[in-house]
Amino acid sequence: MLLFFKSLPRLVRNANKDMHRHFSMTFSSIVSIGIALLMALFIFVIYVNVGGFTNQIENEFMIQVSLNPTLEDEEISELADSIASTSSVKKVTYSSKDDELDALIKENGPMFKQYKGKDKNPLYDVLNVELKDNTKISKVTKKISKMDGVVKATYGGSAINTMIQLFKNIRVWGSVFVGLMVLIAVFLIRNTIKMTILVRKDEIAIMRTVGAYNWYISFPFVLEGIFIGFWGALGPVLICIFGYTGLYHVLNGMFFSNMMTMLKPYPFVLWTSGGILLIGMVVGMLGSYLAVRKYLRWTR
Repeated sequence: MLLFFKSLPRLVRNANKDMHRHFSMTFSSIVSIGIALLMALFIFVIYVNVGGFTNQIENEFMIQVSLNPTLEDEEISELADSIASTSSVKKVTYSSKDDELDALIKENGPMFKQYKGKDKNPLYDVLNVELKDNTKISKVTKKISKMDGVVKATYGGSAINTMIQLFKNIRVWGSVFVGLMVLIAVFLIRNTIKMTILVRKDEIAIMRTVGAYNWYISFPFVLEGIFIGFWGALGPVLICIFGYTGLYHVLNGMFFSNMMTMLKPYPFVLWTSGGILLIGMVVGMLGSYLAVRKYLRWTR
C-alpha cells in the first residue's frame, strides 16, 4: 500500500502523458462519450419531468360516484366505508350536490348560477374515490357501479387508461435508454484504452519482463479512463446547468399548461450534474479496467 501511494504521482503523470501522446484517440473518445452521456442526460431530464407530470395528473385521476338522492346520511357513510375497504382504494371524500354546483360555477362561469336554489340543482351528491394504483381504475369503477345506492360511477373512460399506460411506457423505456447510453459509453472507453494498450504493447511487455506489478502497469490506463470519463461528462454537465435553467425560465417552468410543471432547476441540476460526472468517471474506470484486465490475462 505504501508503494502504491509513493508511486501515485508518477502514475498520474504517466496517464496524463499518454493522453497527450495519443491525443486524437483520447479526443475522439471524449467527444463520443460526451454525446452518449448527453443523450442519456436528455432522456433522463425528460424521464424525471414526465414522472413529475405523471404524478400531478395521476393525483387528479379519480372515480366520481353519483349517489341515489334517496340515500340518508347514515347510508352514504356506510357506502363510503364499503368503497374505502375495496382493494386499491386510497381515499374516499364526500361532496354534496351544492358543492358540486359551486365547483361547476367556478370552473365554467356564472351561467350555471341559475340552478342555485331549492329543487333547481340537477346534480347528484357524489363520492370522489382516489386510488393507490390508477392502472386498476376501470376494474374498481365497474365494482363500485354495482353497489346499492350508486346511480353511476365514472372516471373518464378509455382515454384515461391510454394515458396511464403511456406514462408507464415512458418511464420503462426511458430507464432502458439511459442504461443503454451508459453501456455504450463503457464500450467506447474500453475500445479506446484497448487501442492504447495495443500501441504500447512492447513497452508493457518490457515492464512485465523486469517484474513490474500488474497494478503498476494497469493503473495509468484506469486513470486515463477516469480522466476521459470526466472530460466527456463536463460538456453535458454545463449543458444541464445552463441549458435546463435557461429553458425553465423561458417556459416559465411549465410545458403547455400549468398541469405540466417542470422541476425547479435547483437543486435538480446540481444533483443531476454531480450524477453525470460520477457516472462518467465510473464508466471510464470500468471500461479501462475491463480492457486492461483482459489484456494482462491474455499476455500471461
